Amino acid sequence: MKTTNENGFTFLEMLLVLSVIAVLTAVILPIGDRWITKQSEEEALYTFIATIHHAQAYAMANETYTAIRFRNSGRSYSLFAPSSETYSTIDFPEGMYSVSGGPVEFHPNGHIINPGTIKLRTSTGDKRLTLQFQHGRVLVYD
Repeated sequence: MKTTNENGFTFLEMLLVLSVIAVLTAVILPIGDRWITKQSEEEALYTFIATIHHAQAYAMANETYTAIRFRNSGRSYSLFAPSSETYSTIDFPEGMYSVSGGPVEFHPNGHIINPGTIKLRTSTGDKRLTLQFQHGRVLVYD
């Protein structure tokens, strides 16, 4: 009698493993996609706040008026200074845009000209940025 030592997987075992991988992928992909969107919007929010602080610092350093204005129906914003028409333009991620508020303007001494609230719509809900008078304090509310 001849015995053979064959190692390997049967077709049924391989099909079972591939089925488990397919189910896990179907469950994990939507969760990962939402996480990536949330992280992208959070990064864009902090970039916008950094742009506000940059505009204030630029106004004080150059003793000039600066403004951040929303463009493209609130889906992007630009930093303006008198010496250069548009200093920079930044787009919000897909699905994130300004609903109300703006422009953000700074006097040459660094004070906000029109303090108030800017409302940004995101996929996880609205974010309110409260700009306080004088030295550009920014508060973020969900």
